Amino acid sequence: VATGGFSANREMVVKYRPELDGFVTTNHAGATGSGIALLEKLGADTVDMGEIQIHPTVEQTTSYLISEAIRGGGAILISQAGKRFYNEMETRDKVSAEIIALPEKSAWVIFDEQVRSNNRAADEYIAKGFVISAPTPEKLAVKLNMDPHTLSETLLRYNLFVVEKKDEDFGRTTALRHPLNQGPFFAIRIAPGVHHTMGGVTISPDTAVLDVQKQVITGAWAAGEVVGGIHGANRIGGNAVADIIIFGILAGKNAAALAKR
Repeated sequence: VATGGFSANREMVVKYRPELDGFVTTNHAGATGSGIALLEKLGADTVDMGEIQIHPTVEQTTSYLISEAIRGGGAILISQAGKRFYNEMETRDKVSAEIIALPEKSAWVIFDEQVRSNNRAADEYIAKGFVISAPTPEKLAVKLNMDPHTLSETLLRYNLFVVEKKDEDFGRTTALRHPLNQGPFFAIRIAPGVHHTMGGVTISPDTAVLDVQKQVITGAWAAGEVVGGIHGANRIGGNAVADIIIFGILAGKNAAALAKR
């Protein structure tokens, strides 16, 4: 069984995390947790069902994920007040919490031409119509209904941190690539969205599905997001790729071996 998680099943998400009611999801419509329900009917145990990861930067009208590659390329997060409010490179759960704590419960990803030219994803977002642009920070602020002087001062202060390689406000130590000073300037409005469910059925190290007594359910193997207990409370971006390949190969070999017998 490799049917994925349940991020697109709002009822199931809210069952385990009521505070996530109304959140969009970055997942496809088929991420309903149907494989978890199927295996539970066979007696499978589950673990970490309440560990649901929200991604901090999601375009809300389309539920499209704005990749970490943008912030990793040098972009910053700005509140509607025109100010940075947190270390943009912190873990997803912490950045999400800080965005939710803002009065608008949303923020702006802001970057310049240098970030755009070095990040193919940025052109994709522009093509999809997510991006607001302007030749200067002040003109961008006007388009964002933001105080121009505040945004300009925020960028100047951040650019000084980049030059000194020391973020005195929020302790950002990575992706201080270059000052954001080359127009045009770009902004994408974002807010958190449900992204990954760390909970699922329990398995043995060789992917056999386990029941509530931790006994193997004969003939059932599972891999990927349908499985719980692999990523703990907060999956690190990219780790799921290793997860699905390693456990997927194991589960596939086990199922094939049974079929041959």
